[in-house]
Amino acid sequence: MVQIAFIALVAVIVAAVISFFVMGLMQHRRCRLLARSAHEMSMRFSRDDPFDVPYRYWGFALINSGHSPRANNVTYGRYEGWVMRAFDFRYEVGHGPRRSARNYNVIVAETELDMPAVLMWSDMDGEFAPLAARRPEGHKGGWSYRGSEAMAQMLAEACEDLAAEGLSMQTRGKVLMLHLPSRRWRQGYSTKLTAAVTVLDRLRHLAGGVESPKGQC
Repeated sequence: MVQIAFIALVAVIVAAVISFFVMGLMQHRRCRLLARSAHEMSMRFSRDDPFDVPYRYWGFALINSGHSPRANNVTYGRYEGWVMRAFDFRYEVGHGPRRSARNYNVIVAETELDMPAVLMWSDMDGEFAPLAARRPEGHKGGWSYRGSEAMAQMLAEACEDLAAEGLSMQTRGKVLMLHLPSRRWRQGYSTKLTAAVTVLDRLRHLAGGVESPKGQC
């Protein structure tokens, strides 16, 4: 029995080592792909968080949803005229044996658009909606929303093509945040930067036209 238990323990340890090695290899490969995509889009890439994302965007529902928030794999710069930041975001909920992590891919655009505040949470991610999104004031398309109905309508129209992917969004001042659970966005955020630009262009058009977006990277 002792020998069997020892063999089983060794097998578990070996499996854990292999698992960590494979995960590390996959993460390294993903970083290289994101860095390459950033270069191709004339943007910058950092494996760490040069902007202190949890502090800078703490007012957004996703960012303050749990504890131990952190961002990494950050792509930033100007893309198609818009100042954008895209990153992997992770936070934790619960404590002890009930502790679990949640992972999202996030795109933030800092614009010159005047956008009334609204939080729109995808019905497809309703299970993990933050407290603020659990008290909706209405529903548009595939999203429940809280805040400006007019802005919610504009976002629902602008993001219609992405509704089936579980995208959620929020506006605060002149900042738009788009995010999706990483389990649904397996290819990472770089494949969605073009879609984000389309959303921003649609918002600018629906808002009646705004001059070329400006801002600091």
